[in-house]
Amino acid sequence: MNITIERVRHPNEDERVTSLINKLNQSLISISGNDGTRNASIDDFTHEKALFIIALSGEDAVACGGFRPLLPQICEVKRMFSLKKGKGLGLKILSTLEIAAKQFDYQQIYLETRKTNENAVAFYLKNGYKIIENYGIYIGREEAVCFSKKLS
Repeated sequence: MNITIERVRHPNEDERVTSLINKLNQSLISISGNDGTRNASIDDFTHEKALFIIALSGEDAVACGGFRPLLPQICEVKRMFSLKKGKGLGLKILSTLEIAAKQFDYQQIYLETRKTNENAVAFYLKNGYKIIENYGIYIGREEAVCFSKKLS
């Protein structure tokens, strides 16, 4: 599968992004009963130290993800999603985000997922993320699991 990665500067205005996010929301509802929109607005990715990307297979958007600033040297990955499981698209998106986060002068990446999202938990652990204490709005939320990775 020939994949290209494209930055989307205004994801809230891009129909490809909207379509992927709608599919992500439906997937999250089926996994955890919550679509995650309360904790991440697509508008969060228009900040100057934020980034949103999509993976394209030809003309078709097949995966997405982004990061937004959390603290001056820490960004937070949000809205990671792939239509095609087991094809390496998640890793391609995550690796691209990690490289870009370093270029934005971030030193660490944080992220959160639901404990019931076992595939996501395994994916982040496999790719060098460590479980940390819940941060920010996730403090005290038993259903949440938070991760961190230092960027080198």
